[in-house]
Amino acid sequence: MSNSIIFDFETLSTNRYNCVVVSLAALKFSEDNFTSGNGYSFNELVESAKLIKFDVQDQVKNHNRVIDKKTLEWWNEQGSEAKKQLVPSNQDQSITELYDFFVSTITDMNFKSKVYTRGNNFDPIIFENIMDQLHKPHPYSFWQLRDTRSIIEGLSWGSGLKNSFMPEGCDNFIHHDPVHDIALDVMRMQTLVRAIS
Repeated sequence: MSNSIIFDFETLSTNRYNCVVVSLAALKFSEDNFTSGNGYSFNELVESAKLIKFDVQDQVKNHNRVIDKKTLEWWNEQGSEAKKQLVPSNQDQSITELYDFFVSTITDMNFKSKVYTRGNNFDPIIFENIMDQLHKPHPYSFWQLRDTRSIIEGLSWGSGLKNSFMPEGCDNFIHHDPVHDIALDVMRMQTLVRAIS
């Protein structure tokens, strides 16, 4: 099995070093499944993903993390489905729970597993900064990191296809929902792998 994980934060700032994080979605998948049988469906990936939603006020008060006004304005322009995750809930977790959430998501993965994000200059920096702030180890090594933009653009080289293309079967996609965002990128990779296999 070619086990991999993909994760994505939603944030209230674009400052990678001190932003408030709203939520994190993580999804385990196997690249082997891209070319076997019917592969993954978008809904299957969405249902398999795990989500943790964070307590925003706790981060500001207790962890010196920052909310950016321009990012809040940007969120106000997004769809109502995406904005639901900004509503505080009594289920919101402290960012101190991030490490355990992530480790429990990858418990049966081996040390060679790949760790994907949309771009490695944002989400991994946020993640590793929070781990450092909380004095937790990084649960993956630097060499495991991959970014889906590069994979998608590499697989579609010369075709003119954008890395944001919408594969078939993803009609119920919700923009800026982290679960949907990671499921969509897995579908993009699968679509291209199947096309060239």
